Amino acid sequence: MRNILLSIAAIALTDIALQLDNALAISSVASTVPPRDRLPILAGGVLLAAACLFGFTFLGSQLIDRIAWLKPVAGLTLFVIGGKLVYDYFRA
Repeated sequence: MRNILLSIAAIALTDIALQLDNALAISSVASTVPPRDRLPILAGGVLLAAACLFGFTFLGSQLIDRIAWLKPVAGLTLFVIGGKLVYDYFRA
């Protein structure tokens, strides 16, 4: 159980770091509304994005832990996504 919690914590910290692109998207949406309405939109957007990230991360980690064949599929998926990011980076 401790390993599961440590894995979830590591994934959650990664999700927080990756939330920077969400902050950019939310701030660009908030910049189109009147200044008095920006703070609630920013706060609501960040809270909603964080809740979705944590919820889906928890759900995904539980599924991967309970369904054995999902581990290699998840690993392969991460490998493919990482490879595509590297390929796109050096291609551009």
